[in-house]
Parts: sequence; C-alpha cells; structure tokens
Amino acid sequence: MKNRITVLTLLLISGSILTGLTFDEPKQDESLDLQTIMRLIYADMQIINEGIYTENFKLIEQGAAAINEHPPLSDETRALVKKTLGERMPAFGQYDKLVHDTADSLKVAAAERNMESVLDKYQIIQQGCVSCHASFRNEIIRARSVN
Repeated sequence: MKNRITVLTLLLISGSILTGLTFDEPKQDESLDLQTIMRLIYADMQIINEGIYTENFKLIEQGAAAINEHPPLSDETRALVKKTLGERMPAFGQYDKLVHDTADSLKVAAAERNMESVLDKYQIIQQGCVSCHASFRNEIIRARSVN
C-alpha cells in the first residue's frame, strides 16, 4: 500500500510538471486564458477521479466545487472564442453551462454520499467536456496560433 501511495504521488507530480500545471491556484478574481482553465478543470477531474476510487466524498466535493468556481475567461480569450465560433458560440455556452450545472449537482451528490449519483454526474461532465472538445478544440487552437 505504501508503494502505491508513493507511485501515485510521483505520477501526480510528474503529470503536473509535464502538463505545465502548478500547485498555486489562481485567485478567483483573476481571468485566465482558455487553455489554463482547461488544465485546471483537468486537474479538478483528477481530484474527483481519486475521490471516486477511494470513496473520499470530500475530494469529490472539492473537485466539483473547483470546476464550478473556476476563474472567468480573460477578455482577450473570450473575444477570440467569439470571433472563431461566431454563430456557434451559443453551443459552446451550452456545453459550459452543462459542465458547471452538473459540477454543482455532483458536489451535492458527494455531500449526500450518493455514489450512484456521483458516478452519473461525473459521466455527464466527462461527456460534456469531450463533446465540447470534439466540436471546437481544434478550431480554437488554430485561431489561437494565428493570433
């Protein structure tokens, strides 16, 4: 068991270094670029995942709350996304709303220690993220690289 904890800790640290994450959370009033927000949400999903596998409902609540309360997009990033997506911007907003609303529901399910509901909400968040990425990610990445 001690070896597993050591390996898990090393993997988390390595993953954080490789993806450019830091352990310093941004202040809530800071706005961030989309890529940074996605990395934070990824880290939050990993916290939820750990909570699910270890049945640690506090970790699940923590990860869900962080997803729901992430800093806003910077004005520059928001303008780039709006310009890039144009008429499809409402669809992007729907994915964002789905993930935020479901993260809030996930937090409630974790507080109620309802693992069945936790798993259901977790799956909805994952699907929302993957669907949004499939719909918009490459296009936004290309637009960002041009600017």
